[in-house]
Amino acid sequence: MKDRDLRILTLRKLTVEYSGIEDTKIINEMGLFNGASRIDIAVVNGVLHGYELKSESDTLKRLPRQIDYYNKIFERMTIVTDRKYLSEVREMVPSWWGIIITKKNRAELRTIRKGRKGNCQDEEALLNLLWKDEYHGLIDLLDYPKSMKKMRKTEIFEILLMEKRKSIIKKYIYDALRKRNYS
Repeated sequence: MKDRDLRILTLRKLTVEYSGIEDTKIINEMGLFNGASRIDIAVVNGVLHGYELKSESDTLKRLPRQIDYYNKIFERMTIVTDRKYLSEVREMVPSWWGIIITKKNRAELRTIRKGRKGNCQDEEALLNLLWKDEYHGLIDLLDYPKSMKKMRKTEIFEILLMEKRKSIIKKYIYDALRKRNYS
């Protein structure tokens, strides 16, 4: 089973699971940390849920670094993998991550461990998901002076990190991710 096959199975499962649920966006290949990493599939609604795919043609060599990145961004994480990696994956991923494997017939997926909400989301990493023009909308939402829009992204970033209204910022980031045109 190749990555493409695992992706199709996972997207099919997610499409069924989230069909009819408003304000949910399923994103393929979402870039993180200014391109230093990417998540195979992200689901954005009231929660940011990442899905990392490891097919039988993959290796688990990059997984420890990916775990570090994903734990900083996602409230929930699920690894979808070939059954041959199950024991290694169980040892590697945090206990709050969900684990889904391919069934023997390789045409279906089976949940081994239902994930739960983690608590390692990093405000700085989350804020870094925004594009510069998206910061402008956040400046307006928080009623900062319009002149702030002329500042460099790094300067805006530092000011927003000090902001106390964290829940408003988080909701704005999730909304911005849902509104983007991914192609």
